[in-house]
Amino acid sequence: MDLAFKSLVDYVSRESGINLHQYRESYLRRRIDLRLKMLGLSDYGEYLRFLKSNGNEEVQKLVSTITINVTEFMRDKTPFEFLMKTVLPEIASRKKRVNSNVIRFWSAGCSCGEEPYTIAICALEALGEGWLISIYATDIDDACLEMAREGFYKPIQLKNLDRSLINKYFEKEDDGYRVKSFLKKYIRFKKHDLTTEKPVSKYLDVVFCRNVMIYFSEQQKTKVVNDFYNALVGGGYLVIGKSETLPAGFKDKFECVSLREKVYRKIK
Repeated sequence: MDLAFKSLVDYVSRESGINLHQYRESYLRRRIDLRLKMLGLSDYGEYLRFLKSNGNEEVQKLVSTITINVTEFMRDKTPFEFLMKTVLPEIASRKKRVNSNVIRFWSAGCSCGEEPYTIAICALEALGEGWLISIYATDIDDACLEMAREGFYKPIQLKNLDRSLINKYFEKEDDGYRVKSFLKKYIRFKKHDLTTEKPVSKYLDVVFCRNVMIYFSEQQKTKVVNDFYNALVGGGYLVIGKSETLPAGFKDKFECVSLREKVYRKIK
């Protein structure tokens, strides 16, 4: 990492409170280069001077460029179908044996909220009444979290949902749809940095972390997956992105439930 680039990353990390050094350098360069091109700047030193003279606004724009993910409801639909048909029935059966009706989820890297709301819809549709559903939804981007709390989405973001589900869980507004208030009650949104902070909770039944770890170094992947392992109950499930793999060293901690859907279960 050359000095100009390191100084830039150090500055943005310090100003934003997000440790950007945990991202792969090649990924950081690609995302930062996008801002340079948009602003008509020539190099990292010039951009650092621009950042220092433009206050917090450009820092936040850069952080959003680095961290934001394009997403939608039921993204890559089959993992959610697997959740409904296989994972949730197994969890429900296990819970009933110990007289528990609580099922707890973590959507890590939730972006603008589509994933945790999808999880809530899947749980309600698959399990019916009588279950206490609790979903932690975390991200490092304040703007994304604010959008998630608002729960307003364009029609294109709901394209994977059946019309019956849209009518059931959303209110139609002029140019989009807003999540109904009863669905929001299942979800707690919180700012959280996977690379530096501890897990948001323990005794979780399912952790979703899809298409997030592709941006991390192997060392950071190991830290994050180990956190997920410690946060899950015995037999709890981890769902990662289809293009992702678990780091080396976790074969004795997770068993693969579905290689196609990238669903793993914590070995008790």
